[in-house]
Parts: sequence; C-alpha cells; structure tokens
Amino acid sequence: MSYQFDPTIPIEAAPTPPKSWYTDPLPFAAEKRHVFEKAWIAVGRSDQVAVPGSYFTGELVGNPYIVLRDDEGQLRAMHNVCRHHAAIVAQESGHASELVCPYHGWTYHLDGRLKRAPSMGKMTHFDAADFCLPPISVEEWGPLVLIDLDGAKGGENNPRDLAADIAPLVEPLAELGFENMKWIERRSYLINCNWKVFVDNSLDGGYHVAYAHEQLAEGLEFAGYRTTTFDRASVQICESSGKDNRLGDKVIYAWLYPNLFVNRYGRMMDTNVVLPVDVDTCQVVFDFFVDYEDVEQWNAKRTIRKSITQSHVIQKEDVEICESTQQGLRSMSFERGRYSSKLEQSVYAFHAMLWKDIQHELSQ
Repeated sequence: MSYQFDPTIPIEAAPTPPKSWYTDPLPFAAEKRHVFEKAWIAVGRSDQVAVPGSYFTGELVGNPYIVLRDDEGQLRAMHNVCRHHAAIVAQESGHASELVCPYHGWTYHLDGRLKRAPSMGKMTHFDAADFCLPPISVEEWGPLVLIDLDGAKGGENNPRDLAADIAPLVEPLAELGFENMKWIERRSYLINCNWKVFVDNSLDGGYHVAYAHEQLAEGLEFAGYRTTTFDRASVQICESSGKDNRLGDKVIYAWLYPNLFVNRYGRMMDTNVVLPVDVDTCQVVFDFFVDYEDVEQWNAKRTIRKSITQSHVIQKEDVEICESTQQGLRSMSFERGRYSSKLEQSVYAFHAMLWKDIQHELSQ
C-alpha cells in the first residue's frame, strides 16, 4: 500500500495524498506518535485554571493528563496516571489541595511530587522522587491552554517554541482582541471521519462554502478571500458582504498545526480543536468566546444565541460533508485527487507539514 507524498511538486501539478492516509491504521499510528505527542495542542482554557487548586483533565491520543494551578499560582501539566498501578488519579475538573488516586490512595502534591503511599509495608530501593507524576510542558496563549506531551523530557527542539509557532497568528488576532475574549459556551461533535478530513475541509480557502453553507456564503465577499501560509500555521481572511451583521467587517480563520482553528468574526470568536479518536472518527470541540462586557445584557444575549445557533447549523453541514467524504475515501474507485491552486494552498501546506513529521516511518 502506498503512503507516499511529494511536497516538492508544485501545487499546480501535485496530486493529493493517497486515500491510505485517511483509511489505514499505519498513518494514524504514526500521526499519534510523531504529531500529537510532539506538537503544542490546545486542551483547555485559562479560565478553567484561574485560581490556585483549580484543575481540569483530559486525554490526548491515549495519554491522560491534568492541567492545574498549584499553590503558588504556577500553571502545571502532568501525566494523570498513578505511579503505583497506573490508575487515573484526578477526574473531570474542579478544585483540589492535593491529588489522591481513587484506587489505592497514593497522594500527590499539586506540583506532582509523591506525598503519601499508604499501606506499602517494607520497601527497598524506593525513592519517592522517582515516583512523581511526570511533568508535561504547558503554556497559555490568550484565553487558551496548550500542552506538549513529551516536551518536559528535554532534548534538542523539545519542547517546540510555542511563541515561534504562533508568531504569524498573533498580530492579526490581536487586532481583533483575541487576548481579551471571554468564554461563553462549549459544544462537542463526534464525527465519522478521519481527523484530517475535517482539517482539509476547514483549510480549503472557502472552496466548499458556496456549495455546503448557503447562509454563510451570503455573508462573505469571496472575491477578496486571501490565504497566507507559514511554517506551522495559516491565515485565511475574507471581507463580509454586509448581509450578515454577526460577521462584522471581516472574518479571520487562523490555523495552528496540526489541529487548532481560531475563527474571529463580529463580536464572537470560536476555537475548534480536532482530536483523532480512531482512523475514521474524530471529535471536534468548539469553544465560543465574546467581547461583550455584559453578556447578560439583552441585545448581547440575543446576538450570542443567534450566532451560536447559526454556527451549529454550519457545523452540522460540515459533519454531513466530512462523513460523506470519508465514505468516498473507502471506495475502490478513488486513490488520489488534485488541489485547487487558487484556493487550497493551506490544504497543500498542511499535507507537506504532516509528511515531514511522518515520512520517516511511512517510507520504511
């Protein structure tokens, strides 16, 4: 089975990656090891860990994690796996003064150090310092919290420089108040498609919008649609047509490799995090933010509710087209496609970035 992709072929002549990228377990396994375990991944929000003792948990490609604010106010992230017999230590989210494993009561300080290991009896060759919860690199960017799963291990280029990765996105988002947006609501969608199908769809330069999103298309001025790609990011900007007040003057679709989208429009912003579940299933987590001072004011509530409702309609339309695409990728009739050199520059760049990370494993 072929997995090969040649990023040196210019977009005008390049075929897309083979369908095996989207349907075969081997590329999916390579992505987990060489992309999601080695990149900065958005996992939550700063408001979730605003005060000492606050925490939230999750799982990223099979790795349970916890993000918390310790007693001194330092943001920390750790692997959320007890060092005794591997049970999950903390559950969901909340506030804690210590972390207690529900299996055998092993207890950890908020900085991950082992505090108590009850009823262990006599032990030899045991050093509590060797049984801390392993740290994970963690950073904040505006209202977002990102982790690098293997970053705390050290070594060359490890962790990646988050500031360098997000640099092309900072200015265009800052102009629209990214740093000060207030979270309002979360929605999550489980989609029957490979995670890259959703990413491809969102990076296609608005190609699909006129056909899949009739209401959204009326609010955008496609003649001025602009796409700029960078080493690990892209920005798509489109002026509004004035027919949809919720969009404001322009819409910015920012993307950070591999799976974070930041969409800024009008008084609203939504972030989309695309998480692989298995080779043909992904979860997309939407967080909605606003720039209203008083979200309970009647006009604000009405605008926010209308915008989130319309976003849900758009997302359901995307679910339909992405699941249809996954079905088509399994067809014996399809092997590779082609790019629109006019619109799909970000898709092409994404595939080149991904191939750089996984080629050494898929070329063997």
